[in-house]
Amino acid sequence: MKTRRQTVSENPLTITRRNTRPDNERKLIADPVDLIIEILARLPAKSIARCRCLSKLCDSTLRLPYFTELFLTTSSARPQLLFACQKHGKLFFFSSPQPRNPDENSSPIVADYHMKLSVDGPVYEMNGIVHGLVCLIYNTRIPKGKTEKVQVICNPSTGQSLPLPKVRTKRVTVVSYLGYDPVDKKYKVLSMTWLTLGNQVVCGEHQILTLGTPKLSWRMIECCIPHDLPHKHICIDGVLYYPATNRSSVVNMIVCFDVRSETFKSITVVGAVYRAVRDGHMINYNGKLGLLVCEGSWFVDGSLELWVLEEIEKQVWSEHAYVFPPLWKDIVGTSCSRFVGVTRTNEIVFFFERMMHSCVIYCNLERKTIVRVGIDGFESLKNRMVHIFLDHVENVNLGLAF
Repeated sequence: MKTRRQTVSENPLTITRRNTRPDNERKLIADPVDLIIEILARLPAKSIARCRCLSKLCDSTLRLPYFTELFLTTSSARPQLLFACQKHGKLFFFSSPQPRNPDENSSPIVADYHMKLSVDGPVYEMNGIVHGLVCLIYNTRIPKGKTEKVQVICNPSTGQSLPLPKVRTKRVTVVSYLGYDPVDKKYKVLSMTWLTLGNQVVCGEHQILTLGTPKLSWRMIECCIPHDLPHKHICIDGVLYYPATNRSSVVNMIVCFDVRSETFKSITVVGAVYRAVRDGHMINYNGKLGLLVCEGSWFVDGSLELWVLEEIEKQVWSEHAYVFPPLWKDIVGTSCSRFVGVTRTNEIVFFFERMMHSCVIYCNLERKTIVRVGIDGFESLKNRMVHIFLDHVENVNLGLAF
């Protein structure tokens, strides 16, 4: 009996079979290795970590750029809530599934513990999640009773953290933002230092650091727009946006930093848009920059004003106004609620604590629905400031920056 011949390549992961089946039948037969990778890409990040320990073959397979990109894409379809809380010199990270289309019958979500990071002092700044990574700055003690700021990149999915090299400057204060280039698939950190001129605080040196390089180092870049220090930001589709004031022309603007080309440009804002920049939250609204302004005491019986940047080049904005339905007051009452962000499905999320219970509130202003979802899992961290990030995706790329 003749056996069917096989051609095996030098790469043990690639096996090519000579098949006499018709083309339409062959398309239905998946390569075994590809099928395994497709299955593994649907597992949680913690399961991937266990699979890496099975054998050298599994470890090398799960480190392939193809797999890590596939896992990130698959993980993006199941976004999570990420929680961070500091207690006794430790920063704890938890995550839970992000409810989809929650209703009044939604069960409480359970936050699973991910990792803890030792921090010598209070966290000074914690930037939003960018493709699964967090950039944070905290104060650490140094000799002679002084402190200095330490910048760290964290990957809650893998439990890893990476201290960044010190920014090359003689100035004391540094602010850093994490950005992602979706074309070259690179993460970069933009840092700016403070320069005091009279009574003004102005951004001086601009430096960039690319993660994943053999030797992490800062590079000076040019910024021809003299502006003051930003106090909020957001990264959307490879562009970092942050509000500032041009110190030469005293014009209010939004600075746009292209992560890939490492260039700056600005958008002038006036009137109602300027007030939205000053008082509102910067959000990702359907892939566009949005400015969300909440009005009213604790947002009770208040209204929402939304400005969306429709065209960057022509600087065209659209305006939208919404009013909270009466149900908001029934659910929240007099409790202190805090704005968290806006989901990909354009649901506005708030967080509040009442007695021993933590909750997130989902407001869909188009459907006029408000749903409260309880959170369980980190009761031991009660009465601590909880940072919440929406649309967190798990990232298992170990070679990214560590």
